[in-house]
Amino acid sequence: MGHPEKRREGAASCPDTPEAWFNRGITHIDEGDYSAAEECFSRAVALAPQSRESMLNLGYVLGEQGRSQEACRCYESILAVFPACAEARYNRAAHLLRAGDFRAGFADYETRFAAMKSVDQRVYSQPRWDGSSLQGRSILVYCEQGLGDALQFSRYVPLLAEQGAKVILEVQRPLLSLLASVKGVERVVAKSDTPPSADFHIPLLSLPHIFGTTLESVPASVPYITPPETLVAAWRKQIGAEPGILRVGLAWAGKERPYPNRSCPPEYLAPLLAVNGTRVYSLQIGERDRLPLPPELAEQVIDLTGGIENFADTAALIANLDLVITIDTAVAHLAGALGKPAWVLLPKWADWRWLAGRDDSPWYPSMRLFRQSRQGDWACVVGHVARALRERIAGEVSAGTACHEMLESLFKSAMELLEQKAFAAAIFQFRKLLAMISSDPTVWFNLGRAYHLNKNLADAEYCYLRAIELKPDSHAVWFNLGDLYLNQNEFPKAEICLRKAHVHAPDSVKILLCLGAALIPLGKISDAFDCCRKILAMQPDNVEAVFNMGYLHLRSGNYLEGFANLEARIGMEALDIDRRRYCQPRWDGSPLQGRSILIYGEQGMGDVIQFCRYIPLVAQQSGKIVFEVDPPLVTLLESSLSGVAQVVPKSEAPPLTDVYIQLLSLPYIFRTTLEMLPNTIPYLVPDSLKRTKWRDLLAKDAALRVGIVWRGNPRNPMDRERSCPMAALSPLAGVRGVSFYCLQLGAASEEIHGMKIVDFTTELKDFSDTAALMANLDLVIGVDTSVTHLAGALGIPVMMLLTFVPDWRWLIDREDSPWYPSMRLFRQKRCGDWGGVIERVRIALDSLVKERAHGTRPYEY
Repeated sequence: MGHPEKRREGAASCPDTPEAWFNRGITHIDEGDYSAAEECFSRAVALAPQSRESMLNLGYVLGEQGRSQEACRCYESILAVFPACAEARYNRAAHLLRAGDFRAGFADYETRFAAMKSVDQRVYSQPRWDGSSLQGRSILVYCEQGLGDALQFSRYVPLLAEQGAKVILEVQRPLLSLLASVKGVERVVAKSDTPPSADFHIPLLSLPHIFGTTLESVPASVPYITPPETLVAAWRKQIGAEPGILRVGLAWAGKERPYPNRSCPPEYLAPLLAVNGTRVYSLQIGERDRLPLPPELAEQVIDLTGGIENFADTAALIANLDLVITIDTAVAHLAGALGKPAWVLLPKWADWRWLAGRDDSPWYPSMRLFRQSRQGDWACVVGHVARALRERIAGEVSAGTACHEMLESLFKSAMELLEQKAFAAAIFQFRKLLAMISSDPTVWFNLGRAYHLNKNLADAEYCYLRAIELKPDSHAVWFNLGDLYLNQNEFPKAEICLRKAHVHAPDSVKILLCLGAALIPLGKISDAFDCCRKILAMQPDNVEAVFNMGYLHLRSGNYLEGFANLEARIGMEALDIDRRRYCQPRWDGSPLQGRSILIYGEQGMGDVIQFCRYIPLVAQQSGKIVFEVDPPLVTLLESSLSGVAQVVPKSEAPPLTDVYIQLLSLPYIFRTTLEMLPNTIPYLVPDSLKRTKWRDLLAKDAALRVGIVWRGNPRNPMDRERSCPMAALSPLAGVRGVSFYCLQLGAASEEIHGMKIVDFTTELKDFSDTAALMANLDLVIGVDTSVTHLAGALGIPVMMLLTFVPDWRWLIDREDSPWYPSMRLFRQKRCGDWGGVIERVRIALDSLVKERAHGTRPYEY
């Protein structure tokens, strides 16, 4: 701070012009006298209210004094006059982020490239990623700022990989080997003047904005960085074992720019080094010449940093420590990313990423913050840290000595919040508990549950794993972790966890049901059958086990047993097959002899199309059939399905008839076997007038006409797996002699890119229109959805794209379908491998075009 008398003298001698006051304010900033600078810029603004530069600097010096709200008002005043002022938005970003308003703060932070010209001057040939689909695409993620930023925000890379992206991470050279451990990174490269080639690029610190990060949704699962085990072992050998000694890493200095107040003068560290029961290791790499330890303190610190070559070495050393105490520097972020307990010493006006007024960090669950109460008061901060260190060593903050009633109250409160589905609040409470009882498996488990229910799956996984480390015989933890993996299609991991859970709780039906679900995708059908048998031995009336047994039989081609077991679906509330009340009795297959029967299309439209083939068999029983289906199917079925008296749209109350039956019960009633399927094709026919309309419209197209559909009903719980990203189909565009026609209705049709596709979907009002268009195509390529069922029912050749674990109706390992003679099946050979499927389809399509050119039949099985 400048001397008051001198300040008044300077003010008196300063010409009363905005320029003079502005220049004097800049001088005070250079001197670190922000209060004097504030007076100068306030006067400059009073003389020139429209001066953007004076207002910007006034906001800056207010912020440096910790007056965030006043600083924000400055920036908002600028934006009211200059809405496009990038500097004002960028400066405001820090205050919004510090206040925890991440959504608005990260949006403002996007202006940093316009506000700071030096951030990134490179020219990119590829487009900047805007959050659109990345399936099968490559993306360059580059670390545009400091080492700490790279460590903090590399946590977003796994989120990109989950979207199917091939991630190239460009980082500072000291981070190369360490950040190769981040999950989802395909390649790590060193920063250079020329950006590596990729489909898209994105700066690392733009990912929080694109992913819509809020304070509650920070991806805070740690560790997300792991050092090489060989290095960890080497440092372990060098440090040696000292039972009963707390090994502490220490860093006290950072670069003076841009944060001159963050370093702790080393003479203040004496109280830390005086705490008995510790062994302190230096983690200070740079800045030691500027801020060296006094000789008497240096003697108490073990310095092995001469053996550190890069951040992988630093990480491996930290992995062998019990605690890291550091100022705000890259070491803090590294310790936090490794999940290592870290105590961070902060100035009064700390960087935005540490928020305001908190002693924890949403970014790093293992971190504790110690803040100055007065600017520059490092003695007080170090005193608090030394006291906390003594408490830790003495075990005063432990499960044995902490106030039992307080812990019980916190836990009860957290559990109540969990039951009330207030997941964010429950997470906060459980994390608060962990700060006091970090080795309690029950707290870790329930924190994992809270994250799981809040769909923070990576965080949930970490918590469950910690709980298992502490209590490896807990069936509940093994089960929840297995269920998490199961829902992410990580079937091998799910099997391991659920088998462990079963060992510790062999009578748990819930565990056996989930284990069976994990075994099926792995092809372990016999083991899945065993799970069902074990359940039925304990609970003979368990409807879910009977139903699951039915699916296993159907998948294996045992249709008699399978369709009999499938009848259990009617009583399963979870499936919600048919909740309506019927006045009439359910049909048992006896002769109808003129009675009326309601047949209800109970599930998806693909099921209705597949199983309406049984309607003529019911008609042979001399019954009057009322068929109730989804409205888009009514016109098609009433005009083309033989034996139906009436086709009506679904309604709240069932139409009144003599008897009723659900459509998918007909295979059971007619005792269907694999050899006796009613598969005379076609059993549906398009409207002749509509067919003629499409024939005339497509008459000039002499190429092979191929309909294409890549997504199913998004409300179907299996749609995420069965739908294929449009981008994955692009290799088919390279096949010459083909015209592609869009059969994809709804919002997914907007995804078309990379292929030339004729799109008439605006003219397709219902399935009757779709059938008429299809009848003028040579082939349909599509995923397992109602459109491909329709093509099969019409007898049109179909190339069906199937997931690694498709629905039961496609059986196991077959390339044909007994339900649809004109269909050929292309299955994934591993989970999510649409690329391999599409390549085989491309080869088949190319062969088909060549056969057609040589005069052979256009498509034949």
